Amino acid sequence: MNKTKKTCNICVLHSQVPGITINDEGVCSLCSNFKKIKQHEPKMRKYLLEEMENLFEKVKNQKRLYHVIVLYSGGKDSTILLKMAKEKYGLRPLAFSVMHPLVNETAKQNMENAAKKLKVDLIKAYPEEDLYKRCIRMGLLKGPEYGLTEFFGCEVCSFFHFWIPIRYAMRMDIPIILEGSDLSQTGEITYFQPERIKNNARKGEKPFRRIHDLVRDAMGDEYRGSIYDYDETEIIQGNYPTIISPFSFMDYDYRENFKEIEGLGLQSKNFRTIYTNCSATPFFSYFSLHRFDCVSYIKHYATEVRRGYPNLMQHSVKDIDTANVLNKELVEKLIEEYKNVVLYVGEKKLTRETATEAQIEKMHAMAPTYLNIFGEDVCDVFLHDVLQIPYLADYFGVDLDFVKPDKASTVHPG
Repeated sequence: MNKTKKTCNICVLHSQVPGITINDEGVCSLCSNFKKIKQHEPKMRKYLLEEMENLFEKVKNQKRLYHVIVLYSGGKDSTILLKMAKEKYGLRPLAFSVMHPLVNETAKQNMENAAKKLKVDLIKAYPEEDLYKRCIRMGLLKGPEYGLTEFFGCEVCSFFHFWIPIRYAMRMDIPIILEGSDLSQTGEITYFQPERIKNNARKGEKPFRRIHDLVRDAMGDEYRGSIYDYDETEIIQGNYPTIISPFSFMDYDYRENFKEIEGLGLQSKNFRTIYTNCSATPFFSYFSLHRFDCVSYIKHYATEVRRGYPNLMQHSVKDIDTANVLNKELVEKLIEEYKNVVLYVGEKKLTRETATEAQIEKMHAMAPTYLNIFGEDVCDVFLHDVLQIPYLADYFGVDLDFVKPDKASTVHPG
């Protein structure tokens, strides 16, 4: 690794993370920017909350099949958002789930149960599996060429998560899309008005930047005219929806929301983040660790440290009422342990079937802080996901060694 790597004095970001610089005071560019905007955030939050609520009232007075699309993943945040849209704001929501191949069984079941309990319509869109694999594979192999960062796997997957319902919203004349990420996940207040997107399009800037190009190149001839196609004229002249992540500016306490989930008659344990998270996260982190010496979610962890959020504790399956903020030192330990386990499994190509008892014990011993904070249940889920790394490499047709400097061109065919 680069010996000149500098780490931020405030959060956990360092100079090898894409887009991050460290100034002479030892503070990263994101922390510096946060310091500038922090004092203005309360006014901005209040303004956007009023803006959103006024928009809701406006669309409710219009004759529409649905007032909003709620992007529904089957996790706790999107479930609470769906409930809020219908019950608090009196909207007629359409729950929209993109069923890519990595959606896990718990999330799938949550979608059905919650939609039934809330009595809302649910659309499930299934991207063609080979196409999805080709796009993820392109991100794995050539992500930096398309401007993708350490978050490349999730960036490509998020394209499917957002772009498909955006195209549906435009064709069905649904003016708003709501998404359930909070400020630790978005990193910034998220409220995209159509005119901003249209103005960017006039300047040649696409909503998802060069991911549109990556999908086009991965699809080849199948791209033109498909739901994934980018038509600049349609964006500029069409009814592009307003895209809002309300929890990025509303008061939001996930601990209270577990009680709301139980109030629906659902089992809150099924909505804990650890059970609905994508199991491919360690797989993607294997590549970001080799390329940038960081895990895929480092900017999310940095936001939690910078803002003093207890969001990492969402992963815990116990004691949600006593969740504490994790400080910089603890988060750095957690990241280092995560890194060591992921690299150990990836480089030895261990799976649940091939790992010996001694190797499993060694992995537990490599993550004492992780085990102490999150407990055995969470660590078991983490271990299960880490041991998927070789399987996912085969699934996407990528050799785990290709990111190493001496094997940069080693790729499985097809």
